[in-house]
Amino acid sequence: MGKSLRELIEKDVSLRRSLFLGEKPTPENPRRVILNTDAHNEIDDQMAIVHALLSPELKVEGIIAAHYGIHTHEDSMERSYQEIQHLLKLLGMEGKVPVLRGAPLALEKVDTPQKSEGAEFIIERAKSSPEPLYIPFLGPLTDIASAYLMAPEIAEKVVVLWIGGGWWPTGGPEFNAFNDWMGADVVFASNLPFIQYPRSTYRMMRVGVAEMERFVLGRGAVGDYLVSLFKTWRIETPGPRTWWVYGDSPAIGTLINPEWGYYIQLPAPRLNPDLSYRHESKNRRIEVCVEVQAGEIFNDFFQKLNKFASNLVVA
Repeated sequence: MGKSLRELIEKDVSLRRSLFLGEKPTPENPRRVILNTDAHNEIDDQMAIVHALLSPELKVEGIIAAHYGIHTHEDSMERSYQEIQHLLKLLGMEGKVPVLRGAPLALEKVDTPQKSEGAEFIIERAKSSPEPLYIPFLGPLTDIASAYLMAPEIAEKVVVLWIGGGWWPTGGPEFNAFNDWMGADVVFASNLPFIQYPRSTYRMMRVGVAEMERFVLGRGAVGDYLVSLFKTWRIETPGPRTWWVYGDSPAIGTLINPEWGYYIQLPAPRLNPDLSYRHESKNRRIEVCVEVQAGEIFNDFFQKLNKFASNLVVA
C-alpha cells in the first residue's frame, strides 16, 4: 500500500468528524471515562491526566496505571501507579478517584490476557451502565487487549482511543506500539470501536517554555510540578531544550470537544513485530485522527488550570 496519507485523506473526504465521539459533552451530560496511562514514563501523561480531572465534561471513573516496558524500569507499572497517586495528592483529590494497577508486562501470546485489576475494572465498568465508556490509552494497549480477550462482549460498550502507532500508511518505530506490539495487533483485529492518534498526529502537540511559565507556573502545586517536570526532563542535550511534545493531550482534548480533531475511516492495519503496518482490504474499519487543533486543546487546559488555582486562592 504505497499511497501517501494525503492521498488517503483526499480519497476519503466523507468523514471529517469522529463518528465514535458523537456530540460534544457538557458538565450536565459528561462522558464516562477511564484513563489508562504510563504516567511515570515521560512528562506528557501528567498534563493529560490533570486536564481530564479538571474537565467537568468528563466523568473520570478511574485511572489505570500502565507499564512502559521493562527496558527502563522493571517495575514501570508500579512507578506509574505512584505517579498517578502523586498527581491526585497535588490536586487535593486523594481517594476521590479509584486508581488501579494494570498489567506489569506486555502480552506474550495473542490469545492469552495479562490479567490485572485494571483489566477487570474495565470489564466491570463497561457492563455497569448502558452509556458508552470512553478509554483513552496513553501508553500500550495491554489492558484493553487483555480485557477484550477475557470478555469480548465489552466491544458493545466501550470506545478505545489510542495515542500510538507509527505514521500512516507504513507504520514504523513508535514507543507505545513498541511496548506491546502484540496487544496493539489484538485490538486492531478486534471489533472494539477504535480511534487511533498516530505519531504524525500527536507530534503536533508542542508546548514551549514561555507558555509553561506564563500559563502553568504558579497555578497551584500541580501547576508548579508540571513546570518543574518540563524544565528538568532530558535537559542533558547539546543546546537548551525550549519545547516538548505533549503527545497524550489529543485524546483528552477531543473527548472534551470532538471538533478539535479531524478523522478519516481506514481499514485497520495489522501490526508486525517490527511495528510496520500490514494492510488487508478485508479488515474492519477504524478511525484515524489525522489532525488536531493543538492551540484549542492547550487553551482549554490553561483556562481550567487557572480556574482551579483561582478557586484554591479564594478558599
